Amino acid sequence: MTLFLTIYALIAISVAIVGVIGMFIASRGIDRYGSNGVLTFYLWMVLLAPTVRLLTAPREYLTESDATLAGYTAIAGWVGWALRLSSLSIVGVAITVIVMALIKRQKQQGATFLIVGLFAVVFSMITSVTLGEKPAFIYQNFYPVLLMTSLLLMPRIEPEQVAIQAKRVLFVLMVGSLVLAAIFPSRFAEMSYVGIIPGFHIRLHGLAPHANSLAPLALLYLVLSYWVRGKNPWHFLGVASALLVLVLTQSKTVWGAGLLMLFVVAVVKLNRQFTQEMKVARVGWATLVTLGAFLGGAALLPLLFTDLAGGLFHALMADSGVSTLTGRTDIWQTTIDTWRNNPWFGYGPKLWDVEFRITHGAVLAAWHAHNQYLQALGEAGIVGLAAVLIYTVALIYYGFKFAGRTRGASLALLLLLLVRTITEIPLRLTLLLDTTYFVHLVVFTIFLMLSRQSAAGEKSVEPPAATAGQLARPA
Repeated sequence: MTLFLTIYALIAISVAIVGVIGMFIASRGIDRYGSNGVLTFYLWMVLLAPTVRLLTAPREYLTESDATLAGYTAIAGWVGWALRLSSLSIVGVAITVIVMALIKRQKQQGATFLIVGLFAVVFSMITSVTLGEKPAFIYQNFYPVLLMTSLLLMPRIEPEQVAIQAKRVLFVLMVGSLVLAAIFPSRFAEMSYVGIIPGFHIRLHGLAPHANSLAPLALLYLVLSYWVRGKNPWHFLGVASALLVLVLTQSKTVWGAGLLMLFVVAVVKLNRQFTQEMKVARVGWATLVTLGAFLGGAALLPLLFTDLAGGLFHALMADSGVSTLTGRTDIWQTTIDTWRNNPWFGYGPKLWDVEFRITHGAVLAAWHAHNQYLQALGEAGIVGLAAVLIYTVALIYYGFKFAGRTRGASLALLLLLLVRTITEIPLRLTLLLDTTYFVHLVVFTIFLMLSRQSAAGEKSVEPPAATAGQLARPA
């Protein structure tokens, strides 16, 4: 017994020493590279760490008649340790940032609504863990919360710098996905996919778990490239790669979101030009386009009630890991039935884990509720649903608030998240090394820094089109 206690004590002391040394090294790095360096570290680690898993897993799409994904969950032992170290390094840096901010008593202004929404979600996570039907504390689920809390406390960054850093990471992922798919097509693409493009049977999965995870990353790159424009060949290569990836993923939901985002950006630009034309009492291109769009929309309105519109909606909704809309409605019904057992606090954080799926064998294909708000309801009950709605409203508020400042990009980023809440769970805060969380993290950070910039009294009207070369490096 004494031997075991001695061993445990030595392990605890060793861990404590390593932790102190790690925090010291992290603090030196934070002092040297600042907030921009911390964010760069976060973005690279969150997105590129999972690609190591995909590069080493024996993932393969089989015969044309059976394009089944094999080896998806297989992880080599050293890769598992690499992922753990990636998570722990992010958490270590986040804790160091938080401790340094508390010691220095740094006070940051702005983003009050966003902070309230985020901590409402954290509160619902805690109630689900403690008061859910099957309470369970999974400490890894709180890693993303630590990361985002550190962003709230550290000195602000220019919002455009957030876009630049995210674009660099996404550039590597876009080009890497295309190159690897060309070299190893059976591992990184399907060659017998039947989509909505006649005769086109390629579906790119690339360096993401699924095409539906890769497509939002491509769309995110395009939005950021529209907002913060580059003038070098790498910028145009990145845009071309992202467009090609977006087409090859054949993600109908993301295509629909992209069209809606394009429409919103056009409306913002038209609105600004239309306002200027009205001020000088003249009829220009913006006025003509606005009137034409209004009359065209009125003429097309009856089409919304036709079978064609219903078929289009069905096609968009059928695009996910669950092959049919009927299958998804079964998942939704199972989630609602589970929620009824504990209406206020839900099932708990293990909703749709392996044990839950085995219990509900008819819907084994699901890894979550395939709807952000039903997932929150089933996992954390009414408290969880209310929290996610508060957080969603906060995102909507900042998306509209900075639409002019970003030439419509903030609204496009907002839509990138909200459209996917219908069939996915893009606002979930329980998975750190994940492509979906990367999109959420970038949007959250951009809105946070825009709000901080606005609160600092800096110019919040639309600047000239920003370029990477024109942005001053933040202190």
